[in-house]
Amino acid sequence: MNILAIGAHGDDLELFCGGTLARFAQRGDHVFMCVVTDGRGRPKGDPEHIVAVRRAESEASAAVIGAELVWMGLPDGGLWFDDPTRHQFIEVIRRAKPDLIITHPADDYHPDHKTTSRLVMDAAQIARTANYPSSLPPHRVTVPIAFMEAELGIGFIPEEYVDITPTWAQKLAMLDSHRSQLMTSGYDPDFALPQPDDNVFHKYARALGAFRGLAVSTPYAEGFRFWQAANRMVTHRILP
Repeated sequence: MNILAIGAHGDDLELFCGGTLARFAQRGDHVFMCVVTDGRGRPKGDPEHIVAVRRAESEASAAVIGAELVWMGLPDGGLWFDDPTRHQFIEVIRRAKPDLIITHPADDYHPDHKTTSRLVMDAAQIARTANYPSSLPPHRVTVPIAFMEAELGIGFIPEEYVDITPTWAQKLAMLDSHRSQLMTSGYDPDFALPQPDDNVFHKYARALGAFRGLAVSTPYAEGFRFWQAANRMVTHRILP
C-alpha cells in the first residue's frame, strides 16, 4: 500500500503517528511523509538557515524508517486555504496515489494544523476529478482519511488504535532527528540531545503513548479517528 501522512510541521508526524508509520514501513508499505510548512518559526536564527536545518531534520527522520519525504515548503505560521495552496495538495495526492491518508484532526489547536486538515479533505476529493487541470491523472480509488492525535490528546477520542510497542525505538529515533526543536536559546550547532528523562519529546511521547496504550492493554499505542464521508470508507481494517 501507499501511505501518505501529511503534517503541518516537521515533528508533527513523528509525535502523533510516528510509531504507526514505522509499522507500515516494516510490513513493506511505501510511506510518504509530507511536511507542509518550512519550519522557519523556530528556533531563533536566520530564517533561511532554519528552513535548511528543518528540512535536513525531516529528511533524517524519514530515513529512520525508509520513508519518502515530501517537502512542500509553505510558510510556517502563514498557511492559508486558497486555490493555489489547494492545488499543491492535490498534486501531492495525485503523485503519491495513496491507499490511506493520515493528517491532523480538523479541530486541532494550531492554525497550520487546522488549515492542513481542511486542505487535505478538500484536495482528496478534487484529486479524483477527471477534468481538473493537472499533468497527473486523477486518483479515483477509495482513500480513507485517518486523523492522528490532536496536540496533547485534548478532545481527541480514538476509534482505532495501533500497538506501537514494536516500533517504539524507531519513533524516538525519528523524534531525535528534530534536534533544533529542543533548542531554547536560538540555533546551536553544538547542541547535545538531553538525556531521555529530560528530553521534552521523549516525555511527551511516553505520556501520550502510554495513555493510549492503557485502552488496548499494551505499553504504547497511537490512536486514530476516520473521516466519515463518501469515497472514504472501507469495510476492512487498514491500519497495521
